[in-house]
Amino acid sequence: MIMLLQSHPQWAKFRCYFVGLSVLVGAFSFTFAASSDWPGYLGPMRDSISYDETSLAESWPESGPPVLWSAELNPGHGGASIVDGKVYLLDRVDSEKDVLLVRDLMSGELLANGEVVSRGRVNFPGSRSVPTVTQQSVFTAGPMGVVCGWNRNDLSLRWSVDLIREFGATPLQVGYSIHPQAYEGLVIISVDAEEASVVALSAATGEVVWKTSGLHGSLSTPIVRRFLGQDQILYISNETPEEPKGNGASSVAGLDPRTGRVLWRYTGFPMAIPIPPPIVVESKKLFVTGGYEAGAQLLGFEGEQNTDIRVLNNFKWGSQICPPIVYEGHIYFLAHENATLKNRALWPEIGLHCVSANGVARWNTGGEPMFGRGSMILADGKLIIRDSYNGKLYLVAPSPEGYRQLAVANPFNHERGDRKQWAPLAISMGLLIIRDEREMKCLDLRKR
Repeated sequence: MIMLLQSHPQWAKFRCYFVGLSVLVGAFSFTFAASSDWPGYLGPMRDSISYDETSLAESWPESGPPVLWSAELNPGHGGASIVDGKVYLLDRVDSEKDVLLVRDLMSGELLANGEVVSRGRVNFPGSRSVPTVTQQSVFTAGPMGVVCGWNRNDLSLRWSVDLIREFGATPLQVGYSIHPQAYEGLVIISVDAEEASVVALSAATGEVVWKTSGLHGSLSTPIVRRFLGQDQILYISNETPEEPKGNGASSVAGLDPRTGRVLWRYTGFPMAIPIPPPIVVESKKLFVTGGYEAGAQLLGFEGEQNTDIRVLNNFKWGSQICPPIVYEGHIYFLAHENATLKNRALWPEIGLHCVSANGVARWNTGGEPMFGRGSMILADGKLIIRDSYNGKLYLVAPSPEGYRQLAVANPFNHERGDRKQWAPLAISMGLLIIRDEREMKCLDLRKR
């Protein structure tokens, strides 16, 4: 993977940052043909950062960035992946089936689709996950817990596993919002079952390779990152994952992705409903965050076996849905949640936050602009932030010196507040895929 990064044009730009923070990802089985691909949840390196060389415009016309195409969708919150100029998105026909769609990135033409029966309904209907695309396969997870492996060339269904039937998992009112992770011939996913907290399925057959107990349940995706000198599954959980008061046993843990063995476990972050995964800050530092008044913590790992886990700093508010981004030695996260939604007295404390890798709070924007519980990625050294409250899109230059907004647009012309725009963003070759509850658009952010 390091050799792959060195081969693409932005390696020089990012090399010093990566080497300095020592967070290079290990031997992932994300196989992408170009540096511009966005093959799954949180992008090619699972850090919400694009390593594409495409330059983005630093301003937009009053009407917003050009719209290349738009397409109607069924209601939902599922995000897109982009590989080889194709957009992959899991749609859903409510109460009936999950539908995998493939569209041409430039034209929006529907190229292929595949379906799998999946009965039932959840709160906030529709899909809520991002497909994972590898060289030969596409892996999806529907809101009713149906996980599928598809042949990428023709979208024929290779296998499907019903997590509730297979593992005796508890159906979630809000549905499964887990993004399947591909790693060395495995598909890793959390299940929310007492004896199968996290499982690994064979990417070829869907058969169970290993399962880990004792870490159920969660709305957070177990992501694979390089941490403490080895590939690890980083996973945050609470055994009562849908209770806002969070009275269950909560933990942050690292697992061996090849065996499921728990490498370490930290129980000092009392999150209620875990959604954002733990984020690697440096080789021995993690940032954990959550909504429902959980706040955030910067954790440091010490000792010969890295078993001494210390809280380097606590933060009152955290990100309820969107994972933070680490860039040039600073952590950027969106702090807004149910507790702050209607209490304007708290709004000066929320918004986009900038914190140093040492835990020093640099600044926050407050409630204006109102980013809500939106989504955020970084491309060409710029933060692209989707405001979930009013539906606006922001382009921001990240800097520890203060908030610097470059551009703003309202791509769906929404007017009312609390839009619930929760779908993750995806970008490739300067083209941004963004959706609301019923429509997907491709926005041209390229520099002219």
